[in-house]
Amino acid sequence: MSARLAFMTYGELVADFGRPEVQDFVDRVPLVYAAADKTPGFVQRSRRDLGDYSHSWGKIVAPKCWGEASLSTAATLSVWESVEAVTAFAYHGAHGDAMRHRNEWFIHNGLPEHVAWWLGEEESPTFEQAAERMDALYERGPTPWAFSLRKPFDARGAEYRIDAAQVKQIAAAG
Repeated sequence: MSARLAFMTYGELVADFGRPEVQDFVDRVPLVYAAADKTPGFVQRSRRDLGDYSHSWGKIVAPKCWGEASLSTAATLSVWESVEAVTAFAYHGAHGDAMRHRNEWFIHNGLPEHVAWWLGEEESPTFEQAAERMDALYERGPTPWAFSLRKPFDARGAEYRIDAAQVKQIAAAG
């Protein structure tokens, strides 16, 4: 098995879960999760219970740069086979469509909204690790230890250029 990519998204909604202002976002979550599950290169994710908003991989840990998690916190944690796979999912299909509406649902404060890092073969990500990595991304910018899709690194730590053709191929197959 080769290296796998951990990926966390984090943001604050304009209102708490359950409020009408963000209901369209909540209504899309099952469709977006189903799209992730079908995306080639998807490995696994923390599953969110839309009844109590808990996560299967434990409690959300807020990055220090974001402050405390609340009922308006939206976070995901997932594992992918490649940068191209997560990029295809993020910017195409059901999630890409939702991204076009993000300004309606999310507060934009200039903080990192996602972070990625490479996992060892047997390693599984935690929200605690993800928060630490997002803080590092915020404080130091992209490094091989914590990076964004705008400036990714490969599993060996070298700067990496996303293969756009591969992204399109994965998106078409998903």
